[in-house]
Amino acid sequence: MTLKARAQEKVERAGISNYSFDRDVLVMCGVRYAIEACECGEPDCDGVRLRKAAAFPPILQ
Repeated sequence: MTLKARAQEKVERAGISNYSFDRDVLVMCGVRYAIEACECGEPDCDGVRLRKAAAFPPILQ
């Protein structure tokens, strides 16, 4: 399973429906999150970590 698919599963399990993906960046309620692999080793870890991404360049239209 890809990180993107794991992130989508994580968001849906949390009951969040206002999300989308911009390439490999998760966008929830207008906030962008980088999707990273998590290797913390905790028994309940789903293997994905979301990091709030503050430094994404604006997209020119």
